Amino acid sequence: KQWYQRRVRGLGLYSRDIDITDGDNVRGFAAAAGVADSEALLEFSRGPEARQQLIDNTTEALESKCFGAPWYVVTNPATGRREKFIGHDRDEMLGWKIGNEYK
Repeated sequence: KQWYQRRVRGLGLYSRDIDITDGDNVRGFAAAAGVADSEALLEFSRGPEARQQLIDNTTEALESKCFGAPWYVVTNPATGRREKFIGHDRDEMLGWKIGNEYK
């Protein structure tokens, strides 16, 4: 249930000086996150769909006035209200909002 810790924070995507454009690093992240086919992920990441998703995500980030990373926008299912979180110091609050205990 602590997906954000295991799959993002635990991988060091933001806290270490790791080149996320290096294929071997991407394969390592994918394996640690439990992705079954890291080669398919890497291939997808180089294609037009991923490029468009990056453009869409960047546009959404700019529209939500994103000013740093990691940046999360979460819709509270109970209220429908969109809430913004920035930084690892907010991981516990993010987990609480999505219904996962932070450990």
